[in-house]
Amino acid sequence: MHSSSELLENNQIKLLVEISEEELLPAVEVAFRKVSSQIRMPGFRPGKAPRKVLESRLGAGFARMEAINENSNRWAEQAIIENEVEPISAPAVTVLEGEEAGPLKLDVIVEVRPTLDLEGYGDLTFEVPAGEASEDEVNEQIDRLREALGSLEDSDGAISQGSVVTVDLSVTSDDSEAPTDISDYVYRIGAPEPFEGLSDALLGKAVGESFEFVLTDVTDEDQLDDLDFDDLEAEDISEESVAQEPELEPVENDSEKASTIVKGVIKEHQALVKPELDDAFASEASEFETLLELQEDIKRNLDNYHKSMLRNTWRHVVTNKLAEIAGLAQLPSSLVRMEFENMSHNFGHRIENSGLSLAKYLELANLTADELSTQIAAEAIVESRFDLVFRALAKAEGLNATPEEIDLELGKIALSNGVDIEDVRVRLSEAGQLVGLRVEIAKRKALDWLFENSKFVDANGNELSRWDVTGEVAPSSIEVSTKEAEALEGSETADVEVEESVDLELVTEDSE
Repeated sequence: MHSSSELLENNQIKLLVEISEEELLPAVEVAFRKVSSQIRMPGFRPGKAPRKVLESRLGAGFARMEAINENSNRWAEQAIIENEVEPISAPAVTVLEGEEAGPLKLDVIVEVRPTLDLEGYGDLTFEVPAGEASEDEVNEQIDRLREALGSLEDSDGAISQGSVVTVDLSVTSDDSEAPTDISDYVYRIGAPEPFEGLSDALLGKAVGESFEFVLTDVTDEDQLDDLDFDDLEAEDISEESVAQEPELEPVENDSEKASTIVKGVIKEHQALVKPELDDAFASEASEFETLLELQEDIKRNLDNYHKSMLRNTWRHVVTNKLAEIAGLAQLPSSLVRMEFENMSHNFGHRIENSGLSLAKYLELANLTADELSTQIAAEAIVESRFDLVFRALAKAEGLNATPEEIDLELGKIALSNGVDIEDVRVRLSEAGQLVGLRVEIAKRKALDWLFENSKFVDANGNELSRWDVTGEVAPSSIEVSTKEAEALEGSETADVEVEESVDLELVTEDSE
């Protein structure tokens, strides 16, 4: 078989494949035997009818056409491997010549990844989420615990965060003839607002005072539909004291937004009294006996959360920045679909190897099948973008896999599967996967280059190392751990030698 490739527009490659008459004959023979075993001819057992008899009934070229139909995709795949093409879609195969006689010529068209041009990517700075919690975040968590354990007391003082107020509201819109009145509406400062600006209008005021604020580009219906009378948490406020949502006349023109004026009077105020910030509070709010222990635990949990978020987002940050530089506005749907199918396949294998059924996993993860598919699809988009930009970076920097690096990867695969390295090389080569292996090595080298030549900072401007960003173990840490282990091993050996010498001395004394 002979094949050649030609680059077309729209990220397509055309392969011209030619199969000689001699190469075609074995496939024709197999096709003949297959068809003859499926057709009953009078006077002959299945599969025993002479070829000329079958050809007289089915036509002289029936076996050849069957062979072409059965093997076209296989020949196309061989041509793809020979030309080291990485398709992202199934090949479209067309027979050009040789349907009846002579060499068979095929036209194979596949879609491939777009090639990106990266320029101006040197000396970049990437801002990523902070890898640890700030003091304000810890204090905020502590304050939430204090609010949860707080109590409400009637107050004539200024309204503050956490206060629960009872107000009468009057809502007037430009396109309404009369205001909508809401009596005895109960609201906790800091909760989701029924009207944007309500909390700001109430803060600092006291019982008996009035307030007013304007909503622009919002209809009465938009805001009043958001009123939620089921979110109140104050223990001494009953649902009966909360007014029911009023019915509103429909807005005649939904496309036009009206300015809305909200006026109100404060009728009651219950201030939130928080417990003192001391060891007694910590003991009541948690399993810890001291406030310091509680603060350290909250800090530790928040740090772990931040590190997890950082490790999950740095790829997005880097990939999106490089994609912006390369002008990658839209991903090929075929590439995303291929990534999605590969990820779904690999995920299914991991679930199967864990001993769980998919249904059980979904139950434990509290997910539906559609939600899981959505998650995998989102990851497929990120991986597709990551793949394209780091291929481009590897190309721009001339980073390629060396024979030694390929052998190292093949050796790892061979070791994990208990086979010879040359067997792995042959299998991957026959499957056309050596090209992908070389690309993955080049992409890893591109990522190494990026970390060596770029800067990563958190939201506060603090510079982060690669190990801070990715969560990988720094080589220096591995080296230190190894030295510590060797030192420990040496000390244990010394102890054993001392004990053995003591035992020998005791034996000598006893024998004397």
